[in-house]
Amino acid sequence: MSQRIKGLFLKATKLNHLSTIVELYTQQHGRASFIFSRASKKNTSFLFQPFHFIEFSCSYNNEKKINRGSKPELIFPIIDIISDIRKTGYALLLTEILNKVIHKEDKNEVFFLALKKMILSFEEQHFNSVFGVFFLKELLIYFGIQPINNYSSKSPFFLVSEGRFSSESDPSLVDNFPYNSFHQLLGTNIDNIFSFKINTVNRRLIMELLLRYMFYYDLINADKLNSIKILQSIYD
Repeated sequence: MSQRIKGLFLKATKLNHLSTIVELYTQQHGRASFIFSRASKKNTSFLFQPFHFIEFSCSYNNEKKINRGSKPELIFPIIDIISDIRKTGYALLLTEILNKVIHKEDKNEVFFLALKKMILSFEEQHFNSVFGVFFLKELLIYFGIQPINNYSSKSPFFLVSEGRFSSESDPSLVDNFPYNSFHQLLGTNIDNIFSFKINTVNRRLIMELLLRYMFYYDLINADKLNSIKILQSIYD
């Protein structure tokens, strides 16, 4: 029986001049692969882009490696993200990260809805460079490795190996690491992130920490992120 499936774009591979295989993180089935006909709709290729949420028809069978999808359409329009090169850069990198950390078995409707809320807010609000580090911080929650925000005068340093603040400094972090800004970021939510400010140098340091933290817990290898240079150019 055909159903309407909602999914976030992760990756597209052109199979031939008529078909495209698309990896999506779906609300109903977690990560799954679908094949779409490129001839059925002229703007099909435009639909499958970073930060696009797509709804489509499919007679889904979880025993199949690839299911056939049809009648795809955007759930909500993405205009600012594709017209603002800064937002486009974030969408490219963060989608690449999602593609690497989300696996076939990772079905989590709460996570799906959280991603939808963050991306919709990113589309609607004025650009803020802090969104990139905020997005990564939020991912940690849903993969069970959320840092403990116990920052205090007695525990002013963050230890990657423990995922918490400590009285002992982490030798892998620079002496001028912005611990207080990182502490504030950990306590920030999507409703106030777009007014939250962190300077360029500190954002870069926090981004490096978050990627290192994700690598430490075997979530991702930052060296294999092709879009990281794009984001770094945005920081500059």
